[in-house]
Amino acid sequence: MRSQVLSRAAVLAGAVALPLAAVLPAHAQPAHALPEHGVRGASGSAYGIAATGPVAVPATPSVSSSGPNTVSRSVAELPPNPILKARALNASAGKARARASVVDLRIPKAHLTADLVAAKCVQGKGGSHLVKVALNGKVIKAAATPNSAVGVHLDGLGTVSLVLNKQVRDRHGRLTVTAIELTLPLGPGTTETISIASATCGAGKGLPGGPGEPQTPPATPPSAPPDEAPAPTPVPGDLPVTG
Repeated sequence: MRSQVLSRAAVLAGAVALPLAAVLPAHAQPAHALPEHGVRGASGSAYGIAATGPVAVPATPSVSSSGPNTVSRSVAELPPNPILKARALNASAGKARARASVVDLRIPKAHLTADLVAAKCVQGKGGSHLVKVALNGKVIKAAATPNSAVGVHLDGLGTVSLVLNKQVRDRHGRLTVTAIELTLPLGPGTTETISIASATCGAGKGLPGGPGEPQTPPATPPSAPPDEAPAPTPVPGDLPVTG
């Protein structure tokens, strides 16, 4: 296997969605389709899996909440599709908090498997957790530094790229943590982008770390302007593997 270090994930090429979207649950809508008032400030939102490209998979399951009570949704198994399989997809969100997890993930074309992929966000801070995630037979470490990029060349397919523990902060100061973002080449000029376990939250007013509470100034300025993701951090050597 030949590994490559990528400085940035590949750009997604546009494509027409397949009829898969029609068989997904009605609540499994893309995160960007949520009402604007439901995604600002201290509200939380989360989804298990979403994909764009030749096979479009709406965010499944998808939740958003700004109230004191946590809203949770689960899907026992991702509906059949040509690109990936997953079970026990969970998403939960409330004021200033969100979680998402996926079990038994299988993406055969990318040679990617995982027992568990999870992300959480609390008070505008978060991270990811991976259990037995393997790319082309190499096990990736459970914890990855934010925005770690890995690229692996697969014969007959091209370079499969991943961003691990992807973290992006929007113009409202809300943080989105996506445990794995995978870019998969499917042919000349055609790619599929799959986001796995994504959680978004902001700092709640009157809560520790939120507006109205004394806060310690950050030691360093934000690493990227609002609505921009920091450039993924290249992973030295081959893969961040265990053992």
